[in-house]
Amino acid sequence: MAPMHFERIDPKHVLSLLDFENRNRHFFETYIAPRDNAFYSLDGVGNHISELQYLAKCNRALSFVLIENNRIVARANLKNIESKCAEIGYRVSEEATGKGVASLCVEFLISEAKRNGIISIKAEVMDNNRASDKVLLKNNFVPTLCYLKKYLHNNIPINSVLYEFYVE
Repeated sequence: MAPMHFERIDPKHVLSLLDFENRNRHFFETYIAPRDNAFYSLDGVGNHISELQYLAKCNRALSFVLIENNRIVARANLKNIESKCAEIGYRVSEEATGKGVASLCVEFLISEAKRNGIISIKAEVMDNNRASDKVLLKNNFVPTLCYLKKYLHNNIPINSVLYEFYVE
């Protein structure tokens, strides 16, 4: 079994990313708002990758996939990079949950932030996603703000918590 490794998102990932998103669509939509149906196509994912590469060229985002056995098991992103600050986001496949993959993503993003001169990282977690709360707390993120009923998910108002981490 090949070890897991991160790769910068690239057009070569279009088929495997489409597979990853399709395999996990229902799972992801239990926690976050669904993507537009047009996303779930070669053109949709291809355009998404092109947008992420454009943002990387503008130094506004860094996007990665985590590969295991030639298959994407997670995505990890530093986004909205500005003034040495960034937000993180990650998606872990359903079959990889509970195996430390989310923590691996967060640890990797912290190291990439440090390597790129980012000193402040934020993450927002909806309160229907306790696993992400645990991962961020385990990685020394600090909850700093609670947004009451910020989101509507499946017609239910959802709170969210903003976490912050200062890179040393």
